[in-house]
Amino acid sequence: ERSGVQTVDLTGGAPEMNPHFLKLLDRLDSLGMHVMDRCNLTILMEPGYETMAQELASRKVEIIASMPCYSPENVNEQRGEGVFDASIEALQKLNSLGYGKDPDLPLNLVYNPNGAKLPPDQHELEADYKEAMMESFGIDFNHLYTITNLPVSRFLSWLKRNGLVESYMETLANAFNPAAISGLMCRNTISVDWEGFVYDCDFNQQLEWRLQRVGKDLKVWDLDLLQFEQAPIQTGFHCFGCAAGAGSSCGGALVE
Repeated sequence: ERSGVQTVDLTGGAPEMNPHFLKLLDRLDSLGMHVMDRCNLTILMEPGYETMAQELASRKVEIIASMPCYSPENVNEQRGEGVFDASIEALQKLNSLGYGKDPDLPLNLVYNPNGAKLPPDQHELEADYKEAMMESFGIDFNHLYTITNLPVSRFLSWLKRNGLVESYMETLANAFNPAAISGLMCRNTISVDWEGFVYDCDFNQQLEWRLQRVGKDLKVWDLDLLQFEQAPIQTGFHCFGCAAGAGSSCGGALVE
């Protein structure tokens, strides 16, 4: 209420599994917030969550759903056996509720490359996705966001196991694009973890790089927005990922 923030982006894991999820949605709705739910899709098909899609639709929550590819082989390889079929079923369920069709119910998909490479052109890939998803499964969606894999957490572990850390970092550094800098998510987003600690971005949160004030970890309810805007952004080698090629953010590519 004090900050003037207008958009709240909920992510997980599966944020829907938090027992206070719907209560949080209702409170945010009462404040007039635009709410986005980063949904892994399969949660909508799990026992106990059969009505979650309807709950999201009734509150007009924007859904941003992970869909690494439109072929089952690639999706199952990246996210586990059986995930593709469950994801398709969930998308069809969302379509039946108006998602991807009703302007008040946006449904956007997210693509991450499968491996140590940059994503392809977002507009071209979106066109391919739309054609394949409609022809094969009758699925509509609004937009596709391409997001670069950043060398942190599980992906960094995968790079290390395969001896690809140095070559991938070279790929990112060589593809550095100054035009992407102005749109980086760390310049307009406050990342907050489940305990209230504040970070410059979601990836810094994965690295547990908490923001501090006078040597003390900062929590969102202690945040002075003006001080936050003027404070330097914590950066590391992983930041090359967001500034490589067409750029990368929670909302996909940053430059044409």
